[in-house]
Amino acid sequence: MYIAMKKQLSLLTLFALGTSVAMAGDLELSQVFNKSLEYGYTENQNISVVGFQSGTNAQSKDFLIKTPILVNNGDSPVGDYYVLLGKKPMINYKKGDNVLNLKNELLELPVYSTMDIEGTVDIKISSEQASGSTYYGIVVPVDDNVLYGKHSKEFCFNFSTQKYAEGEACTTFDNPDGVMVANASDNILGNEEDLEHDAAGANMALADISHTVEGKKITLSWTALPGSDNVEIKLFDKAKADYVTLATVPMSQEKYEYTYDDNTQEFLFAFIPRDSKGKEIRYDVNVREETDVKPEIKTVPATGPVENMIIMASLTILLYAGYKFLAKDKLNKKAFLRIAYKKKILESTILLGFFFKKKSEYYIRLH
Repeated sequence: MYIAMKKQLSLLTLFALGTSVAMAGDLELSQVFNKSLEYGYTENQNISVVGFQSGTNAQSKDFLIKTPILVNNGDSPVGDYYVLLGKKPMINYKKGDNVLNLKNELLELPVYSTMDIEGTVDIKISSEQASGSTYYGIVVPVDDNVLYGKHSKEFCFNFSTQKYAEGEACTTFDNPDGVMVANASDNILGNEEDLEHDAAGANMALADISHTVEGKKITLSWTALPGSDNVEIKLFDKAKADYVTLATVPMSQEKYEYTYDDNTQEFLFAFIPRDSKGKEIRYDVNVREETDVKPEIKTVPATGPVENMIIMASLTILLYAGYKFLAKDKLNKKAFLRIAYKKKILESTILLGFFFKKKSEYYIRLH
């Protein structure tokens, strides 16, 4: 219900302000650029710039950005997304002698709210809101507890030229004279997560990275490359949806050992050259595939046509021998019975003969 009320209030704000640009006032800029915020946009979950499209009328244009619906530390979806625009690259509003005065120049657009719990939110910036020059911007998430999250990567655009860019490309986008621009050491996200550090330097894809697993220990090995004295090793943390630094070690060490717990089976490491521009590489390890005990499969003797014929012939011979034995045994039994029968008849004949002989002798004595 609270989220619904917030959305209604946001819609009323939009209605009241129309399409005009408001000076930054609702957002606390000290929080916007705070590097220690606990949730927000990351390297792998960030805004995507779609570009220019037709507006609500024939004379207007919209600049479309899509943001994923983030979750805060309590795994609750974040419903409010603010857009801050400036006429200078965002690095100017983070550091420098005149940073406080420059922050007052930032333009805060009406909040974009959603009650959805997943998916994306369309952020449309009208040409009536930001026309006439190049603008640089970021998206700032704010949850229902008014806790700020890490802001998005930088985007930049110009309605007049119909050109736009995002990320580091904004550092060279329509740069006016005398305006400081961000560089590789001044990442707009407030951390050191550069996917690629331009080609001049160590290319970790050539380091021939490999690994071994022994017990609960993963040993990562590589071949030392020129161009960087040190290499930073990071590990992707699923809970934070971001990479965390494990260590920065000498490139010449060519080995790093990582001990894991029983619950994790899959790991995604990042190797980043630290002392010069270069190119990092991601390296995945699945310990489940290397530690599972596979059952021993005993070799079954191969059989072919010749072996099958021999087996069939042997079975035939055995069956025939058994049949002959049973048949012979049956004949023997019949012969035995015949002999026994004849013997019984002979014995009966002898007894009858003896009986009649005795009877004859008895009659003779009587007469």
